Amino acid sequence: MTNRAAAGATRPVFSEHQNSVGGTYKAYTICEIYLDTNGRLEGWTDCKAMAPNGETIEELTDDLKMMLKDISAWKPVSYDSLTAGMTFEQNAE
Repeated sequence: MTNRAAAGATRPVFSEHQNSVGGTYKAYTICEIYLDTNGRLEGWTDCKAMAPNGETIEELTDDLKMMLKDISAWKPVSYDSLTAGMTFEQNAE
């Protein structure tokens, strides 16, 4: 994990990959991040993609709901561009 700080949140991120014919494509995932009190990035997990989880089916359901909400609320950024101090741009409503 890089610079872990306050309670975690999630944001959509993408990574660029080469395809078999020399082109590139983006693969989208969800990354766990940690924000300071001003909403600036303080840290993030080393894993580019996190899986939903919970100790009960209700916790799993809540985790999935939070992920879906974050995916629709925030514009994706490149995982490789994550930098301490950056902010995230919200999608238009």
